[in-house]
Amino acid sequence: MALTDTDIGKILLEESYLSDAELTEAQKTAKDHHAPLLNILIEQGLITETLFESALCEYYKLEFHDLHADPPTPDMVGLLPEAVARKYNAIIVGKDGNSVTVATSDPTEPTLADAVKANLGKKDGDAVIAGEKNAKGSRTNGTSVFTLHSKKPGATPAFTGKVKIVYAGQTSIDATFHAYRKPLATRFQQIIEKQGKVAPGILEEIINDAIELRASDIHFEPQEKMTIVRFRVDGVLHEAGRIPKAYYEGVVNRVKIASDMRTDEHFRPQDGAIRHETPVGKMDVRVSIVPIIDGEKIVMRLLASYVRSITLTELGFSETHQKILTEVVHRPYGMVLTTGPTGSGKSTTLTALLKMRNTPDVNISTIEDPVEYKIAGVNHIQVNTEVNLTFAAGLRALVRQDPNVILVGEIRDGETADIAVNAALTGHLLLSTLHANDAPTAVPRLLEMGVEPFLLASTLEVVIGQRLVRRICPHCRTSYSCSIHEAQKMFKGANKFFPKRGSVTLYKGKGCDGCGGTGFRGRIGIYELLAITPAIEDLIIKHASSTDLSIQARKEGMHTMFEDGFEKVLSGMTTIEELKRVAAPPDILFTKHGKK
Repeated sequence: MALTDTDIGKILLEESYLSDAELTEAQKTAKDHHAPLLNILIEQGLITETLFESALCEYYKLEFHDLHADPPTPDMVGLLPEAVARKYNAIIVGKDGNSVTVATSDPTEPTLADAVKANLGKKDGDAVIAGEKNAKGSRTNGTSVFTLHSKKPGATPAFTGKVKIVYAGQTSIDATFHAYRKPLATRFQQIIEKQGKVAPGILEEIINDAIELRASDIHFEPQEKMTIVRFRVDGVLHEAGRIPKAYYEGVVNRVKIASDMRTDEHFRPQDGAIRHETPVGKMDVRVSIVPIIDGEKIVMRLLASYVRSITLTELGFSETHQKILTEVVHRPYGMVLTTGPTGSGKSTTLTALLKMRNTPDVNISTIEDPVEYKIAGVNHIQVNTEVNLTFAAGLRALVRQDPNVILVGEIRDGETADIAVNAALTGHLLLSTLHANDAPTAVPRLLEMGVEPFLLASTLEVVIGQRLVRRICPHCRTSYSCSIHEAQKMFKGANKFFPKRGSVTLYKGKGCDGCGGTGFRGRIGIYELLAITPAIEDLIIKHASSTDLSIQARKEGMHTMFEDGFEKVLSGMTTIEELKRVAAPPDILFTKHGKK
């Protein structure tokens, strides 16, 4: 019995975390945006996830258990069958004699204690969910002493002691569920034995695994004797399992049928989409198939059906950057660009900016290929070249639709660039992405496309350059001391970043079940913001190079992506090795272009 928005409001009010006026306003916003109340409260800065967890613990009089700091062993987790653990969002975190402690993210569930008693120590095949219900909505003191009686005559309950209930956050509980996962190859074999050669369950199992592991892409790579399945997690590919060649044809046909492709076509690329049902909602899966020497290679991109709350803070923007972007995105017209390679989070950044303007009095339209994030209240258009609905054609039509804000998925050519600049000139705020190595390089790219310098100078407001780095896993993060002598050997110009004497504290992940042994979990952005000041406008009109633009911007206070990332290294968000993988120190960049 999960918490409703009404429950959340009542708890925060009773525990004095919100005022009546703040709650009423947030409820109105949540209703207007068709968004969860808690997401709105966090976006507005009225509450944090940590404060909300504190309020829950106070309201239900439960202890808080930090699964990151004190994770249970796999054996402890295995005391409760996976089916029961997932149904109740519960994990066994302690057992002492005649008492067991269970952490849950849903303290409103009245049958949890009885379900634990009935299933403690059982396997999934023997799991049962039964028991007496407590009064609905009643509070608990965290301890149950009920004894569950099985419906079978003469049977005794698995456990008759005390069940102590504590609270843990949903994110940390989800991470702990990884302890239940068996190797994918083992499950492949079980499915094949049960279902035969076609084995449609294999596809279901693979997609569910990818979702649980937070993968962005699934790769099916046929080899001579095997098909390798790989997941891209936090930007890095990992092998997930292998499918015998004899069964892969059935998987390909299953994918083609599910994504509405031709099953009799094997020699040309095909694209499609699957709507995948998950326990927590629908997942859109974009599918691409191309023929290779050993068969047909499949790549699936996993996309949420509707975007959750995304804030600039969550994406890793500093307070200085947030202040600039908040001011710019609320201007009535102008152009905001994000730059970076494929997969650097450009669309996610634009979505976060878009949501800041998504109110009932603002008309927002987008033209994208594909529509990655669907936002309630926003008009999304999907590019379709078969009917000549290109970025340029779609943008030209959107301008006549009286929008306040327009998002163009990508500026790819001169025609789209020209229409975008003119839209920004005529009373629209235009957001878009552009493929460029950094923020200053975006300017000469647009000039090369034929945009007039004086028009670009007068419409461009800010350019965001970005990359994604892997976050150190919070479950297994550890600090270590590094001498300045060693630190200054890490990269060219390091002596300008590290102090001259003493030592520096750095961080790394040791590897654990929560991060699959990688030491990383999730990603965060590193950014640079090129704000268009009068001095930068003059350089644009003069056709200045990206290096000259960068030098001027740094004089005016711009931090490069490497400098922004280095601050995240020192704060323990990522490692210096991860930062060097995606960004170069500014001195190296300027030396490369002949200026130092």
